Amino acid sequence: MNRLYYGDCLTVMQEYMGLGSVDLIYLDPPFNSNRNYNAIYKDETGRVLPDQIEAFCDLWTLDAERQRAIQYMPVLMRDAGIDDAAAQLWKLWLHALRHTQPRLLAYLTYMAERLLQMKPILKPTGSIYLHCDPTASHYIKALMDAIFGHENFRSEVIWKRTSAYGGAK
Repeated sequence: MNRLYYGDCLTVMQEYMGLGSVDLIYLDPPFNSNRNYNAIYKDETGRVLPDQIEAFCDLWTLDAERQRAIQYMPVLMRDAGIDDAAAQLWKLWLHALRHTQPRLLAYLTYMAERLLQMKPILKPTGSIYLHCDPTASHYIKALMDAIFGHENFRSEVIWKRTSAYGGAK
């Protein structure tokens, strides 16, 4: 394949990727940081231009689209061959997080939709690498165990950045 696609990976997977066609998936999703990120452009002199564009939004709300996705998730799980225990876990999360951490629930729904779409396109010998932060990693790990099988988990890499602006000290 050797192609780079831009845009929402859910749309790309649904429209361009066949069953069992992917060897490697690398995920670097938004981190549930509750921030908007802008693309910073500079002119030839290196000065930042005043007009910026939104690179991506990492603000999560339980809007109408997320609400529909939350309600439809058990159906998606069943259609993906996920066992009923995982669907029950989703329902527990739904009830536990809806009022206590609605932004987290919206984020997990976004991630679950995409992870469910990754399962059928990944080859049986394929691998998934996920880059995420500790605010939701344990929830995403549980989702991935439910979707891909906990027996398929191989390893976790944990690193600590020494500076928020890059560069080691």
